[in-house]
Amino acid sequence: NDYWVASILIRFIQFFLFLGIYKKPFLLALPTPLVNLGEKVTLECRSEIMFDTFILTSHKTGTIKGSFKLSAEHCHGGSQANFSIGPVTSDDAGTYTCYGSFNHSPYEWSESSDPIDIKITGLYKKPSLSALLGPVLISGENVTLSCISDHQFDMFHLSIEGVPLGQGLPAMQSHNGTFKAKFLLGPVIQTGNYRCYGSFSNSSHVWSSPSDPWYFSVTGKKASHRDLIFYNHGLLYILIRLSFYMMVFLLIFLIHSWCHAKRNVHQEGSECHLSSMRN
Repeated sequence: NDYWVASILIRFIQFFLFLGIYKKPFLLALPTPLVNLGEKVTLECRSEIMFDTFILTSHKTGTIKGSFKLSAEHCHGGSQANFSIGPVTSDDAGTYTCYGSFNHSPYEWSESSDPIDIKITGLYKKPSLSALLGPVLISGENVTLSCISDHQFDMFHLSIEGVPLGQGLPAMQSHNGTFKAKFLLGPVIQTGNYRCYGSFSNSSHVWSSPSDPWYFSVTGKKASHRDLIFYNHGLLYILIRLSFYMMVFLLIFLIHSWCHAKRNVHQEGSECHLSSMRN
C-alpha cells in the first residue's frame, strides 16, 4: 500500500513539475460551442508541434470532471486530434481545455490551451427577441435587442451565428410579470443572425432553447460631424456655381433680347423712311 501511495505521489509531482514546458495548443469547437441537447460537437485540438498525444480535460464548477486521450494525427506541418462528444446531455456542459504530450515523456504536458465553454441548449422554453430598428442598419448606428421570457430566468445571453457574445445580462422583472434584458449593440455591429437564451445561476452552462433569429444587415457608413460639414460646404459651393451660371445665362438672354428688339425698331424706322420717299 505504501508503495502505491508513493508511486501515485511521485506521478502527481511529475505531472505538475513538467506541466507547461511546451507551447500551448489551440482548441476549437465545431461547429459552435453552443450545442443543442442530443446533438454532437467536435473539439479539435491542434498544434504546430508534432505531438504524439492530445489530452482533453473537462471542468465543472472549478474541478476536473474527466479527461480523454487521443493519438495525434500529423498533417500540414503540425498535429491535431478531434474529440467527438455526444449526443450531448446537460452533464457534458462545462469548460474544456486540451494539452499535447510525447510518448517518450507522457508526464511532460504542454501549456493548457485557452478554455472553451460548451453550453448545452434546449432544456427550457425559448425566449423571444425583438428590436426597435432593423433589419438593415447603417454602420455606426446603435441598436437595442430585448430578450423577454415568462420563465423566471436569472440571466439572458446573446449569440451571433452560434457564437456567444459577452457574459450575458441579469434578468429584470417587468411590470407585466415577464423577465427581460436589453442588449445594447454598437457602434460596431456584425451582420448575421442574432439569438438569445435564458439560464439559471445554479447551472450557468445549461441554456434554454434559442429564440427565433433576428437578422441584421449592416450597410453604408454613418456620416460623422466632420463629414456633414464637408458635405454642406460642397453643397453650398455647387449652389453658388449654379446661381452664377444662371445669372450669366439670364444676362446673355437679356442682352440678346435687347439687341433683337433694337434691331427690329431700326428696321421698322428704315421701312417708314422708304415709304415716305416713294410717296
